[in-house]
Amino acid sequence: MSAREMIDPKASLWSWLAFDLWFYRTQRGMSLAQMGQIVNAARGTVSNWEAGRLRPQDDHMDALDRAWNTGGHFARLLWYARSGHNPDWFKQYVQYEEAAEIIKIYNGRAIPVLIQTEAYAQAVLWSAGRTREVEVESKARMKRQGILKKSDSPHVWVLVDQEALECPVGGREVMRAQMSRLLDIGDNPRLIVRVVPRSAGPHPGHDGTFQTLKVKGREVAYASAQIGGRLIETGDETASLGIKFDQIGALALSRDASRDLIEQTMRTYE
Repeated sequence: MSAREMIDPKASLWSWLAFDLWFYRTQRGMSLAQMGQIVNAARGTVSNWEAGRLRPQDDHMDALDRAWNTGGHFARLLWYARSGHNPDWFKQYVQYEEAAEIIKIYNGRAIPVLIQTEAYAQAVLWSAGRTREVEVESKARMKRQGILKKSDSPHVWVLVDQEALECPVGGREVMRAQMSRLLDIGDNPRLIVRVVPRSAGPHPGHDGTFQTLKVKGREVAYASAQIGGRLIETGDETASLGIKFDQIGALALSRDASRDLIEQTMRTYE
């Protein structure tokens, strides 16, 4: 069974969109290449839309609505898909992460996944009660960090609260190694870690962690939650998170001052 045939239009709004792209095309007796000509996309891209592997953009759906006289059906469906909850959101997020040009991360009380050591990642998972997933999930996190080693690695800007440095996740040895990792990162011109000091007091990040990504000229974001999270693809919400990141950044220490604080904290774990 092909990926397209496995699409259940009732599974999510994105699945419904993928199904309708296939259904409307085949009802008109059109090939993938012919539909691609309408939306100015390659045959393979259209195939990936119908299989749910890639997501179309506004101009693609507008072109289909005009060509097929659907009264804005695809544009509306795309809008609702972006606004609603997608059970497969994390799979899509990782794809965006791999293709990102710029990643901005705010994490409050924990070191972000992309710069965790494996031991720290395992300790976080244990403390979260995810004992059955520790080995597999920690390996998956390390694999995601591969994007930082690419020749065209993204620019990554990280903001963490001072509490993330001081919370003894996994014990002294684990934290000492994690602090060392943060210091090593300082040698990478594409990866900047800055610390929001405790003296900054309450700030806009206290209601949850989030990340924004620039992918092929467009902005997407992820907002965390206690159970799961949410992928955000609407312009207003991503713009709002971008402003929030800048507001938090205005309270953070400089890169050098952050490094000094990390070194100071590392000594407490000796």
